[in-house]
Amino acid sequence: MAEMTQEEKEKELYKASLPAFFMNEVETDKIILTLSVGAIGFYSALLTGKDIILTEIMFIFMVISTLLYGVTVAMVLGVFAQNKKQLLSIISTNGIGEENPHLSFLDKHKYKPFIFAVFFSILFMLALIYKHVNSEVKEEPSQNSEINLKEEPLNSKLDKVKETIIDSNISQEDLNSSLVDNNLTKGITNVKSK
Repeated sequence: MAEMTQEEKEKELYKASLPAFFMNEVETDKIILTLSVGAIGFYSALLTGKDIILTEIMFIFMVISTLLYGVTVAMVLGVFAQNKKQLLSIISTNGIGEENPHLSFLDKHKYKPFIFAVFFSILFMLALIYKHVNSEVKEEPSQNSEINLKEEPLNSKLDKVKETIIDSNISQEDLNSSLVDNNLTKGITNVKSK
């Protein structure tokens, strides 16, 4: 068996690598197309959902990234269409093809809007996380108000005592002395509980 020359090896490598290159490009374009359409669907679901409230900055990031994902989808579909034209041209001219400037432009720039869309999506997610963390911090004081609500019955009892005293025409001195006695009782209760 004769060994292959270097030129024959290069031809065989070229024959094997050319289809692999095209398949790799097509698969990459499919993945980018799928991710872009999925992101547009995600943002559409967020917009139609009633559970989430968007801030202005979140809405701006969402709109920008959705538009960029849309541009990416249009560019990738343009690449598919131009590839089809290029392949049909090569088949009809017996393997001779010319450079397609539209295909070259789309192939060269199709990743740029996708990268920017991902960047704005990350900013959207960071704004969403910030809003969520901020809302949890604001909810903590409401837990303290629950503690105050537990003390409310004592305050309401004092209000009832005041109303009873006022209704029964007791003098201001008696009212002050009953409030002092009540505060002393409250202080003694707090000391006992500690």
